Amino acid sequence: MKPNIRFRLFPIAAVIAACCLALSGNAWASKQVVAFFPLQNLADNTISGDLDVRLMASVNPDEPDAMRNKARGTGATYILAGAVSRIGRTVTMDLTLSAVEDPGKGRTVVVTGTEFARMATEAASKLKYLFFGDEVVGDGSGKRRIPKLSGTISRSRNIPGDIVSIAWGDTDRNGKPEMVAAYADALVVYRVEGDELVEMARIPDAGTDLIHVDAADINRNGIAEIITVRYVAGKSLSDVWEFDGNRYSPVARDIPYFLRALDMGKDGIVLTGQESDPIVIFKGPVFRLAQGKYGADGDKDKGSPLPLPDGTWIYSFGTLKNRDKVRFVTFGGRERIVLLDENGKKLWEGIDAVSGTETAIKAPLDSSGKEDTQQAARLLHLPNRLFGADLDGDKTDELIVLNNLVAAGGFFENIRVFSNAEALCFAQNGDSLQLAWRTAQAGNSARDSFVDYSPGGKGLRIGIVSRDKGKILGKYGEWNIIWLR
Repeated sequence: MKPNIRFRLFPIAAVIAACCLALSGNAWASKQVVAFFPLQNLADNTISGDLDVRLMASVNPDEPDAMRNKARGTGATYILAGAVSRIGRTVTMDLTLSAVEDPGKGRTVVVTGTEFARMATEAASKLKYLFFGDEVVGDGSGKRRIPKLSGTISRSRNIPGDIVSIAWGDTDRNGKPEMVAAYADALVVYRVEGDELVEMARIPDAGTDLIHVDAADINRNGIAEIITVRYVAGKSLSDVWEFDGNRYSPVARDIPYFLRALDMGKDGIVLTGQESDPIVIFKGPVFRLAQGKYGADGDKDKGSPLPLPDGTWIYSFGTLKNRDKVRFVTFGGRERIVLLDENGKKLWEGIDAVSGTETAIKAPLDSSGKEDTQQAARLLHLPNRLFGADLDGDKTDELIVLNNLVAAGGFFENIRVFSNAEALCFAQNGDSLQLAWRTAQAGNSARDSFVDYSPGGKGLRIGIVSRDKGKILGKYGEWNIIWLR
């Protein structure tokens, strides 16, 4: 028989209140709702206080679908549940806080003691720190506060089209960044007016089968070039475009590599590449292209490889400045974040999975090299971008990454169904990364994103391109930009 443990009302209310206050810094500004399921074995779970916490009816803990469905019915985005047990005078409390749609990415704390009020405070503090971060990283004299978003969310009007990738940069040298959008069969430059996008230019002859776009000043002339990447019949073809004062013209066409721009610290923005393959898609190491060696006479001039683990895709890693050095951050097994030093030595690996996007690249040939008639060829989902941003002005980058939440029951083999997205910010703390903050859920999944900020984290905002799944008509749908501020 399960013990029936009774405590005063105040301590359990304190646990819930403290956990909800942890949401106030990030998620509460967007009115996120917490579904609280009564702690097992605790007789009195009454909640006091004016907090947006929904007390749910008890559910068998062995029936997670029932719990999830009840939480969905209240519009909740998070679930708080747990249990209390006692052996003699010693009480053990465990609490789990997780997203409704992706409970596997939750956080659990276990606290043991005899003073329930102290345990409640300790459990709430640990949950806040582990799940949401507290903006403060480091210890002692090295402690610092990482600027965060204000917590507001807005979105642009819907735009027709099948969006694939976006980039952010000043591509016409007018002192204001533009947003470049790659569709499967078109390339469009937009200016931003408030929350809205206004089309400036539609670049002709951009090709089809676009999978990626970047905007960066790779030739150091003060104008951000546009780099587009296609994967056609098992071969990567990349183009570089530049504004000539009147229109966007090609600087180089059909470069036979996957390309991307990369911030290499003291070396500035460099162009990197990787070979393609019709079976494995990404082949060989990621390498630097020498400046100016991507034109018609130098498009096959590969430079030195970057010190990355074997099998790293060109779009699955980023760089973080650490004073006068550059570190690498990439995705390891089970989509976990891995921090590497400047020589590629592994320094740290996280425990959280950071899910990628619904955008996938499919190889045309199966493992035997034959045409894929049995749908057995390799299918790779592109990860979300890993952004390095010095938010607190200490010459050491923080990491910002979007995390898509897999809809419950919506992840079967090669089919991913995402219901939402959140932004995570990690700060470098010695040779590891520490969660600084987590945003509220954006309301839809992320196909791509960019980070916009001024030095010191001022004006920080994140733009998320998201397909409106309620407006998918035939082959094409509509999309918009979700602004996290």
